[in-house]
Amino acid sequence: MNMRAPVTTVPLMLNEIASSLSVKPGQLGILTTIPLIMFVLISNFASKTMAIFGLKRAITFAVALILLGSLLRLGVNMPMVLIGTALIGIGVAHLNVFMPSFVTAFFPNKIGLYTSLYTMSTMLGTAIFNLLTAPIMIAFGWHAVMWVLVLLPALALIVWMIAARFAQPVVADKPQKTKVAHEALHVWNNKKAWLFLGVFGLQATVNYTFVAWMPSLMAFHKISAGNIGIAMALYSLLGMIVSLMVPNLIVRLSKHGLSIAVLIVGAMGLVSALMLFNQNTGSVLFWLIVASIIGIMTSFFFLIAMTMFASKTKTPYQTATVSGMAQSGGYLISAIGPMIYGNAFQQNPIGLGQNIAYTILIILLVLVALGAVQTDYIFDEAA
Repeated sequence: MNMRAPVTTVPLMLNEIASSLSVKPGQLGILTTIPLIMFVLISNFASKTMAIFGLKRAITFAVALILLGSLLRLGVNMPMVLIGTALIGIGVAHLNVFMPSFVTAFFPNKIGLYTSLYTMSTMLGTAIFNLLTAPIMIAFGWHAVMWVLVLLPALALIVWMIAARFAQPVVADKPQKTKVAHEALHVWNNKKAWLFLGVFGLQATVNYTFVAWMPSLMAFHKISAGNIGIAMALYSLLGMIVSLMVPNLIVRLSKHGLSIAVLIVGAMGLVSALMLFNQNTGSVLFWLIVASIIGIMTSFFFLIAMTMFASKTKTPYQTATVSGMAQSGGYLISAIGPMIYGNAFQQNPIGLGQNIAYTILIILLVLVALGAVQTDYIFDEAA
C-alpha cells in the first residue's frame, strides 16, 4: 500500500491543502509531478542502493524515507510539503524497483503468485484511499488523512523490521562485486532490456494518458460525472482482477502461449482504438466498454513487465538493474504522453491525430511485448 497511496491520495485534497498554505490549487500541481520526477531520476540508481546494503536493508531504507517524508508533510508550510513529497517519491521509486527483486530473492519458485499479491495490494491500497479520503477529510479535516498516511509507513516499517530478522532469501540478495559494475554499466546497451523498457513505458503512457484525459473526453460527450466515475472505477477494478490472474499465467504459459495472449490483448486494444475513431456518442455503455478494454490491456502489459523483470533474470540484483532501467526510461516516456495528448485535446477533443497515435502505440506495444516474451534471460550469465 505504501507504493501508491502516499502519492495518489494528495491530489484528492489539493483544494484543502492550498487553502491551509494560502496558495492557489494550481500551484500545488507540482505535488503530483514531483513523485513522477523522482521515479525517472531515482529508479535507474536504486539497484546501487541494493548492491551496497543488500535487499533487506535497502527496503528498510526505502520505507523509512516514505515515513520521514510523510512526517515532513504534516508541517503546514510549502517547503516542508515539497521536501516531504520528494522524499516519498524517492522511497517509492526504490520500492518499485525492489519488489520484483524481493520476489526473485525470497520466492523464486512462486514468482507469479507473489507478483499477483503485491500488485493487487498496491491497486487495492489506492482504491481504499480513494474511497476513504473524502469521508475522513469531511469528518476530521485533511490533516487527519495526512496522519493516516504517516501511520501507514510506520506500521509497515515495524512489521518489516520484525519479519526481516527471521526471513532469509533463497537466492543471494547481494551480488558479487565483480558482476555489479559490469551489469549496471551494460544494461542500457542490452537490447533485450530495451524490450522491457518499451513494454513498461508504452503501457504506462496509455495508462497515464487515459487516467488524465479520459474523464475530460467523456465529459465533452455529455457523459454525467456519476457515470464518468463508474467508468473510471471499472477501469481500476478490472486492473485488480487482471492482477490476480495474469502473473501466474505468464510463468506457466509457453513462449507460444504467451505470444498468443499478447496478440489477443493487443487485438482488444485495437478494437478500443477503432471505437475511438467513431466516438461521437453519449452512450454510457460505449464508454464503459472502452474503459474496460483499455483497463484490461494496460494491466495485462504492466504485469507482463513486472512479472518478467523477475522471471527473465537469475538474481535479485539483475532483477533490480533491469527493473530500474525500464522504470526510469518508462516513466520518462509516460510523462510525455499526457502532455502531448492534452495539447491535442485543447485543439480538437476528438481529433484524428490522437486516435492514430493511440493505434500506433498499441501496435508498438504488441511488437515489443512479443519480443520480450520470446526472451530466455535478459543477461547471458548470472551475477
